[in-house]
Amino acid sequence: MATKITRRKTSRFRGIAAEERQAQRRSMLIDAGLEVFGTVGFHAATVRAICTHANLTERYFYESFENREALFAAVYEHLVSHLRDALVAALLPAPRDVGTMARAGLTTLFGAMRDDPRYMRILFVDVFTVSDEVDRLSRRATGGFAQLVQTLVETMYPQDRRAGLDPRLVAHGLVGAAMNTVMYWAYGGYKEPLETVVHNCAVLFEALGAYFPQAAPTKTKSRSGKA
Repeated sequence: MATKITRRKTSRFRGIAAEERQAQRRSMLIDAGLEVFGTVGFHAATVRAICTHANLTERYFYESFENREALFAAVYEHLVSHLRDALVAALLPAPRDVGTMARAGLTTLFGAMRDDPRYMRILFVDVFTVSDEVDRLSRRATGGFAQLVQTLVETMYPQDRRAGLDPRLVAHGLVGAAMNTVMYWAYGGYKEPLETVVHNCAVLFEALGAYFPQAAPTKTKSRSGKA
């Protein structure tokens, strides 16, 4: 009589399936966090409300997140990543002209905030009120956007240091201006047309391009070492 061989499922395959299921549940909780945090705010949100929206039990919440703060941080990073990808996609095909690129990037940023108020609440309102750790996360994200602008500044204006400018300070100044502009616009109820807000903020970027032709060139030394 032949012996029937039963293939036993290895824990490795079970582990992969379990990890995939957990990743799906984590993604569902992030989507639910975006909706709940973005509508009622972090401080009014509850784990129960988030789980109800995700159609998951609270046991699965704590499977992926220690607390509401941890979920908020994950939602914040998700939005920042999405926004960064959208900005890069808008900037890549734009002509290498500071005004055109600024308008493409600002239209993407400001349009996203206006079209989905949840983004605005999470990225520019509640993020400053959750905890010191989330506040540090926000500063790192701002630094990341400033690094993107700095790279563009250094690429388009390699003479910026010769003109006495520090591209890091310039980039942080421009990003700060854009952030404060969109917050002012949002707090006022988005009354001004998108094109008007973009135009008024873009002139700050365009001023950078107007500055360099006026910057005095660096004196070159002769072979004797004299200027």
